This record gives sequence, structure tokens and C-alpha cells, in this order.
Amino acid sequence: MTSIQKFIARCLGLFNNNPVYVEGDVSLRYQVLEMVGQYCSDQVNSSPRKYPKLIYSYQQAALRAQDTSLIWLLLSKFLAPSHVHDPDTQTEIFHKIISVLMHLIRLRRDLVTLGLPHLGLILRRMVLALRGCRPNLGAKQLGMVMNTQPRWVSHVRPLGGEEAKALGRVLESLTLKTTVGSSHRRHAIKAESLAKPFSKHAAYVLKAYVEAMNDPLCVVGKEVREGLKEPGIFAVCGMMSVYGRDALMVGGGLDVRGKGILKSVWKEWEGVRYVGKG
Repeated sequence: MTSIQKFIARCLGLFNNNPVYVEGDVSLRYQVLEMVGQYCSDQVNSSPRKYPKLIYSYQQAALRAQDTSLIWLLLSKFLAPSHVHDPDTQTEIFHKIISVLMHLIRLRRDLVTLGLPHLGLILRRMVLALRGCRPNLGAKQLGMVMNTQPRWVSHVRPLGGEEAKALGRVLESLTLKTTVGSSHRRHAIKAESLAKPFSKHAAYVLKAYVEAMNDPLCVVGKEVREGLKEPGIFAVCGMMSVYGRDALMVGGGLDVRGKGILKSVWKEWEGVRYVGKG
């Protein structure tokens, strides 16, 4: 284990064990997520550009399975429901989480595969975080909604279309083929996507979308719906089988309106997917 790996492991342990890094000053929370994102990134600003393959391999080898386990835990803490909220929505936190996920999915498919249930939970919480409170809710109703939202989301200004598009790109990236380099291999392993392994968890993300659309106390704006649905939610539909859809319809705990929303989304996806040959 290198000195950098030891340092990161200690930092991740500290971030997870001390609530101040998740619940404290906003600037501190930004720095925590920025550090994690930088470690997951393939960009090494201080390294010479004449050896890009060497840099890429080193970065790929630096991140370990135990690191990603701690990263999943940290992200889940940032997305956990809270009874206390910031005065204004911190959209930058959402985008920094997006950045971490994109780096992991794009660069370390091998490690992401080991924690797909955690990834599914994180994506589900991010979808639900896009809900906005309906206008003129009473204090009790407002509290019911906000107690399900992360600390950095405020009812004053919900997350918007840009955040929905960013999350949609993450969902789409699960279907894109990537390679995984390593300092222990002369060549990168075969390019593959996470679509097939993640298909077992895709229903939970789709259900979160239906629940967000079906929440009577919440509203999901047109920009958010359009930004998230295509290509994001449509990509999730593409990972699922008809059997998976039917299982969600029957055993997913959806009410009549929720089932109607699911049928509508699935029909829209079937209308735009490519079914040609060649």
C-alpha cells in the first residue's frame, strides 16, 4: 500500500466517523467531496503530459475495493434524510456527488460491480432528492416531505433541470462500454458496460422515479421530468426485462396512479428505442 493510499484510507475513515464532515460548514462539505472526486478522477494536474498511459494506469491501480466501500458509505450519508436543512439548496453538493459517480463508473467498472446494491441506493436517493414541495403546504405536510430529503436540500429552492440532466447522464453512463486499466496488466481488459449487472437493481431506481412523480405533496417540474427521463430513466428501462417491469408492477407496492405512471413511462420508452438491424 502506497503512502497516498494510506492517507486516503485514513481520510475516508475520518469523514465517515465524524458527522462534522457531512453536517458541518458547507465549505467543509464541498472540500470533502472535492477531495474524494479528485482521488477517483483520472486527472493528475501535477503530472507530465508526455506519459498519459502511465498516469492512467497509476490512477486506476490507486483506488481499491475498500476505498470504494467507504466512498459508498460517505455518499449515502450525504444523501441520508435529515430533520435539519440548510437555508438554501446547495446544488454544488449534488454535482460533486455526480462527479464522483461518473469517475467511478467511467474508470473503475470492476470496483463498481462489487458494490452495485450501494450504487442503486445512492441513485434512488438522488432521484427522490429532485422532488420539490407543493406551494402552500402546511407546516406538518412540509415537515413530512422535508424529513425525507438530505440536509443540503431546502424547500425554498428545489433542485432543477440541470441537476436532473446531470443525473440522467449518470444513468445513461451505466449502459456505455468502458475499459479498466491496471498497472498489473499490459493491456486494458475488454470493454463492457454495467447494464447487465446493474439490471438486477434497476427496478429500484425506476420505482423511485414513479414515487417522485406520484407523491401528492410534491411537484416535479417539467424541466426536471424531461431532463431525467430521457436518456436517464429510458436507459434504466432498457436495462430491465419485461419480466422485471411486470414484477415491479405487481409486487412493487405501487398504487393505481403509480402503476399508471409506470405504464406511461414504459410506453414512451418503447416508442423511442431503436429496434432496427445493422
